[in-house]
Amino acid sequence: MPFGERPQCLRNSVHEILYVSVISCAQLLTQAALGNVLVPLHIIGPAINIDNNSKLPWTLAAYSLTVGIFIMITGRLGDIFGHKLLVMIGYCIFALFSLLTGMTAYVQSDIYFDIMRAFQGIGPATLLPNAVALLARAYPNSKRKSFVFAMFGATAPTGFIMGALFGSIFAEFVWWPWAQWTLAIFCAILAVLVFFIIPVELSSAVHPEGKTDILGAIIGIAGLAMFIYCWNEGPVSGWGNPYVYVPLIVSIFLIALFVFIEMKTEEPIMPLSIWTVAGFPGVLACIGLGWSSFGIFIYYTVQMLEVIRGVSPLLTTAMMSPIILSGLAATIVVSLLYHRVPGHFLLMASMCFFCIGNILIATLPVDQTYWAQVFVSTLLTPFGMDISYPAASLIVSNTVPAHQQGVAASMVNTVINWSISLGLGIAGTIESQMLKKGSSALEGYQSALYAGIGLSGTGILVALIFCRVSTKVNSNNEEKSPEGTKAAVMLDINSKAVNAKDIELNDELPMTSRF
Repeated sequence: MPFGERPQCLRNSVHEILYVSVISCAQLLTQAALGNVLVPLHIIGPAINIDNNSKLPWTLAAYSLTVGIFIMITGRLGDIFGHKLLVMIGYCIFALFSLLTGMTAYVQSDIYFDIMRAFQGIGPATLLPNAVALLARAYPNSKRKSFVFAMFGATAPTGFIMGALFGSIFAEFVWWPWAQWTLAIFCAILAVLVFFIIPVELSSAVHPEGKTDILGAIIGIAGLAMFIYCWNEGPVSGWGNPYVYVPLIVSIFLIALFVFIEMKTEEPIMPLSIWTVAGFPGVLACIGLGWSSFGIFIYYTVQMLEVIRGVSPLLTTAMMSPIILSGLAATIVVSLLYHRVPGHFLLMASMCFFCIGNILIATLPVDQTYWAQVFVSTLLTPFGMDISYPAASLIVSNTVPAHQQGVAASMVNTVINWSISLGLGIAGTIESQMLKKGSSALEGYQSALYAGIGLSGTGILVALIFCRVSTKVNSNNEEKSPEGTKAAVMLDINSKAVNAKDIELNDELPMTSRF
C-alpha cells in the first residue's frame, strides 16, 4: 500500500484511531492550558486578587517555564522506565494540578495560582516527548507515519483555540475555574484510556539499563528556573530588590555549576561536545530569539484587543481563530520546501514571519478594522512557528552525530519553551519602565512589542550568519551508539512530518514543541 500498512500492534482501524487520538490529546491539551488562561486573563486576574497588570505575564511564564525545563529529563525517563508509563503519569500530573489551579477561586491568591500553573506545566513536559516516542515506535517510515505526525501537529493551534473558547465561555457565562476542572477531568479520563489503548508491545522501556543525570538535572532546572523568575519578577517588584537580583546572581552560579557537572558526568543530559558542532549554537540562539518574540506577540496581541480595544475574551478567540487554517497552510508549505531549501534560509524566513507579526501588532491603530493588521498577523505568524523547528531539525540532522541528535532535539525544545518565559520577562520589564515614566498602557504595549521586533530581527541576522551549514548529511551522523537501537523518527515543531533520520532511541527522543 502506498500509504503504508497499519502497524501490527494496532489491532484494527478503530484501535489505530483511538491510539493516535489519545496520544495527540497530549499536544492538544498542552495548548488548551495556554489558551484557557491567556484569553480570559482579565477576568481571572481580578478574581484571584491580581491588582497589578505587570503580574499577569507570570500566569503564562510559570507554565511555559516548567514545560521547557522539565523536557530536558522526561524523555530520558521514558526511555528508562517506559514511555507508556510516563504518558500515564503525565496525564495524572496534568489532571491533579489543573484541579488545584482551579481551586485558586477559593484561595484567591495570585502566588498560589502561579505556583499551581508551574506544577501544571510538568504534566505537558512529561507527556510531549513520550507521546512522540510512542508514535515513533509504532509507525515505520512511510506516508502513513508522516500523516499521523501531521495530525499530531495539527492539534496544536486547534488546542489553543479550543482552550481559549471554553475558557472564555466559562469565564464570561459560568465560572472561570470550570475551564481548569474540565481540563482535569479530560486528563484523568485519558490517563485511564492510555492504560487500555496503548499496546503491550509498546509498554516496555527501550533503555532500561540507562542512567539519569539526577544531580545535573536538579542543578540545571534550578538555575534556569531562578533565571526566569528574576526576569518575570523584576517588572513586578523592581530590579533593585534583593529578592530579585540575588536569585539572578545565584542562577548564573548554578548554570555555571551545571556546566561543570556535565563535564564530569558519564551520561550527561547535555554533552558539552555538542556545542562544538557547526551551526548548532547558532540554531539555539536563533530559536530562542524567535520564540521569545512569539511569546511577546501572543500575549500582547490579546492585551491590545481586550484592554485597548475593549474586545471580550470570546470575540478575541474568534479573532484569533484563523491561526488554525494558517497553521494547516504552513504545514503544506513546509512539507514542500523541507529538504529542498537550505536550513538557514528556512530559519531566516521563520524569523521574518515572527518579526512581521510583532510589527503588525505594534503599529496597530486603535480604531482600525480587524481585517487589516490583526487578521493578517494571525495568518502570517503561524508560519514562523511551523517553519522554525523543521529548519532547526534539518540543521541538527545534517550536523549533529546520530547518538546526540535526541539530546540536541531536547535542547531545542527546552530553548523554545524557556525563551517564551524569558521574552515575557523582557517585555514586561520594558512595559513597566514605560509606565513608570508616565506612558499610557498603549505606549507600554507598543514598547514591549518593539522588543519583540528587535529579538526576531536579531534572529534573522543570526540565522543568516551563524546557522549556515551544508545541506548534505554530515558523515558524523553515521556514528553508532555502542548500545543503540536505531529508529527513524518523524517529527516537527508541532510534529509536521519532519524526517529526522537515525535518531537513537537509547538517547532522549526528539520532542515536540509548543504552540
